[in-house]
Amino acid sequence: MSKSFWVVLFFAVITFHQSTVGQQLDVPFVATPTDVVEEMLNMAGVGPGDYVIDLGSGDGRIVIAAAKRGAIGHGIDLDPELVEESNRNAREAGVDDRISFWVENVYDTDYTMATVITMYLLTSINVNLKPDFLKKLKPGTRIVSHIFDMRNWQPDRREQVNYHNIYYWVIPANSEGKWQLEIEGKSLIMEIYQSFQEITGITLKDEISNQEWTVHEAFVTGETISVIAEEIKTSIRYVFHGLVDENEIEGTVQIHKENMRILKKWTAIRK
Repeated sequence: MSKSFWVVLFFAVITFHQSTVGQQLDVPFVATPTDVVEEMLNMAGVGPGDYVIDLGSGDGRIVIAAAKRGAIGHGIDLDPELVEESNRNAREAGVDDRISFWVENVYDTDYTMATVITMYLLTSINVNLKPDFLKKLKPGTRIVSHIFDMRNWQPDRREQVNYHNIYYWVIPANSEGKWQLEIEGKSLIMEIYQSFQEITGITLKDEISNQEWTVHEAFVTGETISVIAEEIKTSIRYVFHGLVDENEIEGTVQIHKENMRILKKWTAIRK
């Protein structure tokens, strides 16, 4: 065989080896198209008040585009040359006073200050990061990924721009468990089963009479929970909406009695 064949084969083997020996070699830099960048930021509603962190930031274009919308933030990448280029691009764009870029590994970085995380990694890396996202990020934090999803964690939204898939998630509050609440002189137990952002099961029962209410709707969106339920014997409908804060839910409830509408505060404590 020719010498050129063995040269090609050698570099093919080296490339394959590099792609299997660690995150630092797993994700080659491929620039995200500008229209995809803009749609990613649109999906996350990026604007003033946001702190955007781009994991694997490449030439910095996503964080720079976010800064032009009034956000602040930073990007991380393992390639020092790309980090240097990103900081230079930020200076040229006139936004280097609000963003920066560092050499860092996605598994080691602190991203807990983010309100928005963007990424163009691989599904395997996304899946590895998923447990930490759910554990460390505040409910309501938005995540946007270009092309690669997180397998069994279904996105809240998915869009396509010129055949490029974009996935969007919102970190959900943890509402699973038993909650005790009192409303209109009634002591209620609410039991919730949750999988990621989906409430897969819920019961609401009067603790004194042991009568179960009918739950029509229940969902978690970021740090908020909404439950629409009806007391069967009175046909009174309750529309609960509240903020989940670890072991407490606090919010307002609409009480629909025939033609009357009453608005009250409610609190639930995790048992």
